[in-house]
Amino acid sequence: MEGENRNRICMEIHRLDNIITRILQAKVREAGFDEVTLMHGWIIAYLYGSRDRQVYQRDLERACQIGRSTVTNIIKLMEKKGLICREPVENDARLKRVMLTPKGYKHREVVDNALEKVGDRMLEGIDPGELEVFRRVLGRMIRNLGEGQRPCRERKACQDWKKEE
Repeated sequence: MEGENRNRICMEIHRLDNIITRILQAKVREAGFDEVTLMHGWIIAYLYGSRDRQVYQRDLERACQIGRSTVTNIIKLMEKKGLICREPVENDARLKRVMLTPKGYKHREVVDNALEKVGDRMLEGIDPGELEVFRRVLGRMIRNLGEGQRPCRERKACQDWKKEE
């Protein structure tokens, strides 16, 4: 693939992400929830979707593809805002289960509504076959970039990754 086309695809994906982010943030603010960032919304959605099992900080790191210190700071802030709580695990005092509070559940409804509205609007005029192709291609791109790998934790690892470009 030519460099210009490759750059354009990356730019278009980035542009779509920015548009989705901007619309979701506006929808959440419209509902009166200024205190929830988009990352908080993704974490709330993940915790809700995983409510039938125990979720730990490392699960959030993997799901959101962000580093340990970033997740730690986000968890502390969300805990301070009353959106989540951490509860020690009986058989391992080092582990703490991350769970939604009643306030977190209330925010989840707003986040879900916003996601549904944005998703519906974004997919207008796209037939199921096109959507399936898009999902397959997107999945392949994510695998190609190493989804599931830990985020760069050391400068050396990041430098090694940049050399491959």
